[in-house]
Amino acid sequence: MEILLIVFGLVGLSLIIVRGTIFHNFREWLLETRPNDIGYLFTCTQCMGFWVGLFGGSVYSDIITAILYAGMVSLFATIIDHWILVRAANE
Repeated sequence: MEILLIVFGLVGLSLIIVRGTIFHNFREWLLETRPNDIGYLFTCTQCMGFWVGLFGGSVYSDIITAILYAGMVSLFATIIDHWILVRAANE
């Protein structure tokens, strides 16, 4: 149950960074100054989901578990959550 709460928290953090209005100006600035590397990271749901999961997993456990478990779980959960949000917005 605890890992599920951690994954939900990581997914929420990823979506706030990529889609939240609080980071909008920061994302726009990054896209203007560094569009091909860090700017793209802050606009890609999949990329940010993986890196946030990797960071969260490394804080929670060792680095191997972070890469194999938290990074991938957060990535896939963020993709599913993003897909649900986009689908709901188009209906």
